[in-house]
Amino acid sequence: MNKLNYLIVAVLVFTLTVFSGCSLVTENQTKYMSQTVAEVKLDDKNTLTVSMEEFLIYYSNYASSYVQNGSTTKEAAEQVLDMIINRKLIVNYLKGIEGNTLTTAEINDCWTAVYDYVYEKMESYKDTIYSDWGLEAEDEEETSTSESSEFVGRSEFEHDYIVKNGKLVKVEKEDDSRVDTVVNPNPFKSYFWQAGEENSKGFTSVGSVKSKLTEYSDGLQEEEMKRFVKDLKTNESYKNFKDNSSWAIFERELKRVYDIQVDNKYIEKYQDTFEKAYTISAEQVLDTYKATMKGQKELYGNDISAYNDAMKSDATSVYYHPTQGWFYVSHLLIGYTDEQKAQITEWENQVKKGIITEEEKDANVETLRASLTATARDSEGNDTKVVKSAEAVLAEVDSTLAVYGSDANAKINAFTDLIYKYTSESSFLTRDYDYAIPLDEEYDSMVEEFATASRDLQKTGQVGTYSRLVYTQYGAHIIMYTGVPSNANDNIDATTIQDLENTKLKSSSTKNMLDLFISKVTTSDYNVQQEKLIDQLRDGKKITIYKTRLGKYLK
Repeated sequence: MNKLNYLIVAVLVFTLTVFSGCSLVTENQTKYMSQTVAEVKLDDKNTLTVSMEEFLIYYSNYASSYVQNGSTTKEAAEQVLDMIINRKLIVNYLKGIEGNTLTTAEINDCWTAVYDYVYEKMESYKDTIYSDWGLEAEDEEETSTSESSEFVGRSEFEHDYIVKNGKLVKVEKEDDSRVDTVVNPNPFKSYFWQAGEENSKGFTSVGSVKSKLTEYSDGLQEEEMKRFVKDLKTNESYKNFKDNSSWAIFERELKRVYDIQVDNKYIEKYQDTFEKAYTISAEQVLDTYKATMKGQKELYGNDISAYNDAMKSDATSVYYHPTQGWFYVSHLLIGYTDEQKAQITEWENQVKKGIITEEEKDANVETLRASLTATARDSEGNDTKVVKSAEAVLAEVDSTLAVYGSDANAKINAFTDLIYKYTSESSFLTRDYDYAIPLDEEYDSMVEEFATASRDLQKTGQVGTYSRLVYTQYGAHIIMYTGVPSNANDNIDATTIQDLENTKLKSSSTKNMLDLFISKVTTSDYNVQQEKLIDQLRDGKKITIYKTRLGKYLK
């Protein structure tokens, strides 16, 4: 089951970089940032505190979302404080439960997250380094050692429950927590050097690192690490640490990020425990589904414009469909690179300035389209060395799907495999639904060329039919018509658990309406339990908010 996006859990790895040159930080940083703005007295010996630093980090990242949802700035500040206090209380409680320690596998997860964070931060310096060193962009690919990919191999959805004789039966999942070795050896020590036992650790010179670039693959990464640590030193300068060697600064950052990941893991573990012990009945799911459907029927049943507006805004949250005015499509995108997009923008600007004509721009774009390519990925989502033109990808789609004749489901599944193999739009792969397209152009949210080509496919009435290459500002698309939204049962009160099981969210996935509403019920009950726990942990505790220290935030 997907992890729940509840604010107590969703704590990212923030840094104080966001305050550089910002009025949030006063001149006397050490005193200002370290002062306590809230505290919770647990007992005579133990108190949880919230520093100004913690408050400002959370405030800068969460307050705007509270304001967007209607809170005043004062209310947003209070909600941020509550979030921090609640999180501290829950983590303190979970760590205090006897025997509730992290397994080796869970510790490994934390360290892996720390290392991923560091590599991502290092990667962010790459473009600046190439610019500073006057290196050609083509060298970047040769020297990069990153093997990460934003794409994943296609896999079947894992159901949490199956239906037997009209009842829900929980699926037992294998325990993968039995790991012996902690992944804790520091993989970053190679970026540091020891000049001598009497000297503090530091970096090699810029010149020597730069000269390594053509000889060693880690030359660039050493410079990335150097700049990363330099920024860390700036960000923590107000704390007045005694040891400001590069290694000490970096180790402090590792510990900071690791501590955050550990706290996250304890809350995640709490949720996992809840889910493993929690069971739901078919009646609970059906009741939730029927209540939701009746509410949406009241909203949309006699107001098609409201239905269309809701579908345009977020079709994934609309479950009641009074008409068949919308349909679904999937697509394979062979996208422009960032450089190609920039080139098209430049040509458009040249047209506006009268440097080239519209016809010349169109001819340039046509030539650029011919250069579009896709790199094939293997079944696990890793790039291969196979590169194909857009036309060649379309030819592979033709030959692959031809063997399935009129079998729409087989064609959709085969096309989905090709999407995973070639598409440059990773976000489409993780969607529960295909793209929803309206018959009425007034409600289009897709670009015109895509929407028009999609409607042409829908007019054929044949699910599984697909387009030739459709060019938009994003690149070349191959679009497939995959069906229409439908209700599990038009008679809401007569809906059965089998109806929900038989209503797939996406034509190429095994995830269905039953899975969706099982998740909704579980999420709702988990949030209720978490709120009850927070109430219990806050009950009888003396919570002090130092309003004068927070100043303008609570005015």
